[in-house]
Amino acid sequence: MRRNHVGRAVAWCGVAALVVALVLAGCAGGAKQPAPEAEKPARDTIVVALAREGETLDHIRTSWTTDAHYTVLDRLVERDYDLKYTPHLAESWTSSPDGKVWTFKLRKDVKFHDGTPFNAAAVKWFFEALLDPKNASPSASDYAFISRIETPDEYTVAFHLKDPYPNILFKLSTTYAGIISPEAYRKYGPDGSNEYGTKQMVGTGLYRFVEWVPGDHLLVTANPDHQWGPEFVQNKGPAHIKNIKYRIIPDAATRLMEFEAGNVDLLLEVAPQDVERVSKLPNVEVFRKPHFGLGYLAFATDKKPFNNVKVRQAINLAIDREAIVKSVFFGVASPAYGYLPPLLPEYVEDRQAHRYDPEAARKLLAEAGYPNGFKCNLATLNKTEHVRVAEAVQAALAKIGIQTEITQYDNASYAAFLKEGKQELFIREYSWSSADILQWFLYGSQFPYPNHSRWVDKKTDELIDAAEYAPSMEAREQGYKALQEYLISKAVWCPIWFPEKVQAVRTDKVANFRMHPLYTIFNDVTLK
Repeated sequence: MRRNHVGRAVAWCGVAALVVALVLAGCAGGAKQPAPEAEKPARDTIVVALAREGETLDHIRTSWTTDAHYTVLDRLVERDYDLKYTPHLAESWTSSPDGKVWTFKLRKDVKFHDGTPFNAAAVKWFFEALLDPKNASPSASDYAFISRIETPDEYTVAFHLKDPYPNILFKLSTTYAGIISPEAYRKYGPDGSNEYGTKQMVGTGLYRFVEWVPGDHLLVTANPDHQWGPEFVQNKGPAHIKNIKYRIIPDAATRLMEFEAGNVDLLLEVAPQDVERVSKLPNVEVFRKPHFGLGYLAFATDKKPFNNVKVRQAINLAIDREAIVKSVFFGVASPAYGYLPPLLPEYVEDRQAHRYDPEAARKLLAEAGYPNGFKCNLATLNKTEHVRVAEAVQAALAKIGIQTEITQYDNASYAAFLKEGKQELFIREYSWSSADILQWFLYGSQFPYPNHSRWVDKKTDELIDAAEYAPSMEAREQGYKALQEYLISKAVWCPIWFPEKVQAVRTDKVANFRMHPLYTIFNDVTLK
């Protein structure tokens, strides 16, 4: 799921690990005289630009994870470059004939970054922490299919399910299932110093957390003890690159400028308007793939006038998706006519409900009691493309009489704004490779956050339950199609665009980078 960064860094090694952060900060300040060639140390840091960061790195307590979660935390199950499920912290797994007990055999050679052992007890503790109501985890509903967890021995975990749940491997492969150190969480979590997620983050991953300066950068350093890379990477041991510095750069123009200047080595998000320009840069390789995501306009569905389905339908008809894709995304996206990305087998589209028809929109507004329209706030993340979408939406709604005032937020303040329930209209984008994203955002128990659409509806919950707990993947697919048809009929969202994933790497500095459909994998990456 998803990210932002700012600061300048070109790091040089040959310094003690204790002062890595100071050296990086020093490099940010200004130019230094180059050392004589014989004294010049080897480069040991890759600088990665992100467009967004979460409000906390504690993924028990947040609905947003970053690429850093993937590098610092490992999961029981991985997905390879073809999205097939492969072992990671779990060596193997089996399912009972009735599909209600899944047993995982764990690796015996793994330790957390704090030196404590990774074992069945740690796995059991983590998932029970996710499900513990006192932690109020946004992920709790994602793992509600778990009835109880047993540990027959030190390296065996048995998940007992309430009902057969064929999507369990997906749930155990996401960044939200990254296993953290129980000891670290007890010491630094909400019952301890409450520094977990800001100054502490402890997993078993390829990299160890060093520091996070919100709005500027996040630094991780290679775990020298790592010997358990997943099956599909060549390098199973410690990372080839000593440090990763994630710079938080929300503004697309600034990201590009820093990349062109050589201050950033890897762009994890190339803005659509910059794809052609980046493609022409020397010593740069651009990677493009269809993306598991959706950008949409959401409503506070429990507030007037957005509690009126005709108002929501009118807004859907007022949006020219094709024009937005062309003008905002320069064709590096596609118009959205449904709530799930077309890459998923559960995808349903409805071009009639999402057609561009401002005349029909004005009629619906009049029928809803707003012949002259109304005024409202339109909120958006301060990400370049989101702001431009908000401006396009503002212009489109003005044509049917709806006057909006755009308010921009950084990620932390946007999350707080939504949690407080202050939203009316707002731009959102998700990135997720499973249909259960609809459960995440629209299930009644997720109100008020991450159900920021404030959609609490009995039939929706029933359809989600039927799909989520379907006995087979085929039945699950049909269940989610029925859910989408119902949501579209109620105009719960206004889908606008399906993004394309575009990344760029400086080939004069970085070698062996390979684009993964979901994550950023550094096991085999090297620096020149």
